[in-house]
Amino acid sequence: MRQMALAHDELQQAQGDQEGTVRVALTPYLMLTVLGEAFMWFRRRYPKVQLRLVEGLVARVLPSLRDGSLDFAIVADSGEVIDTEFDATRLLKEPQKIVVRQGHPILLQATVARLAALEWVLPGPFANDLDDGLNATFKQAGVKPPSLMTRCDAMAAMALVRQSDAVSVMPAPLLAQPECRGLVELSLRKLNPPPIELVLLAPPDVPLTPAATYFARCLTDAIMTQHMGRQI
Repeated sequence: MRQMALAHDELQQAQGDQEGTVRVALTPYLMLTVLGEAFMWFRRRYPKVQLRLVEGLVARVLPSLRDGSLDFAIVADSGEVIDTEFDATRLLKEPQKIVVRQGHPILLQATVARLAALEWVLPGPFANDLDDGLNATFKQAGVKPPSLMTRCDAMAAMALVRQSDAVSVMPAPLLAQPECRGLVELSLRKLNPPPIELVLLAPPDVPLTPAATYFARCLTDAIMTQHMGRQI
């Protein structure tokens, strides 16, 4: 039934009709950085097409892509995505930073061991351990990884870090956003979080409607524009 609805939307949009719905999942980092610009570009061409946007953590996105309830997603892949299962376009890699609140006691004397002893708050699935990349980072530094871990949505992670002595890891461009006010980067030579890779995913057997294709282009153009702007 979803494929029939998509076929109807595609036919209508190809004939110049503005009706239809685009369902998209985005990694929270993109919602806070490039979504606004991409949204304005999209609305200039498709002022009446309905948009459905959800927070796109990988563990939630993959089942929705499989059952057809999402048209496409742009996720931060840390190893869960299998390229052969979806139409996958790998966009770029973004560095990540360790962050704490302004005035955190560890800012006075930061060491890897002291960081590992603190509670870590991370967006992502409700797992009890760190991602493989962070585990490897602590192992390389010769320190056991943190044992106390809280998993939650991205906005909750920012609020908890701002209001406690917890530690988190966030994409570097996110730190310039108003939502990260009160958070500061903590740099340690021996502890560098692995980057995230942005990947655009779509079901392989269902072509995107013209509106969905254009929204995907708006998002990828906004991502690349922001990335190039930081390189200048």
